[in-house]
Amino acid sequence: MGRRIFISLLIGLGIGALLGLVIGWLAPVQDISTGFDGLSPEYKADYTVMVGASYSNNGDWDLAQARLGKLAEPDPAAYIVVLAEQYIAEARNPNDIRNLVRLAARFGYTTPPMQLFIPPTLAP
Repeated sequence: MGRRIFISLLIGLGIGALLGLVIGWLAPVQDISTGFDGLSPEYKADYTVMVGASYSNNGDWDLAQARLGKLAEPDPAAYIVVLAEQYIAEARNPNDIRNLVRLAARFGYTTPPMQLFIPPTLAP
């Protein structure tokens, strides 16, 4: 009785593996990729905050601009200003706000809500 179950199990596994190979061969998985411009607004904001953190750490403006360029925003500076003000209004993480304000200031924009978050090295 035990031998019959074992043989049935092996045959079932073999048929399942063969069926999986045939289906995988006839209908392979397709890669569906999207660019940064296809990100949801939440992930786009997270990415921008990460670019700001990287810029705050390494000061590499060219790298920050290249990374922001991947977002395909027509006006990255305006996007960062709006995002920074949104984060301020929502009382988000102060470090994230400071990083966004640093990016906005590097683009040459500071607004009254941003004044409290301007790093001392950038203050007028």
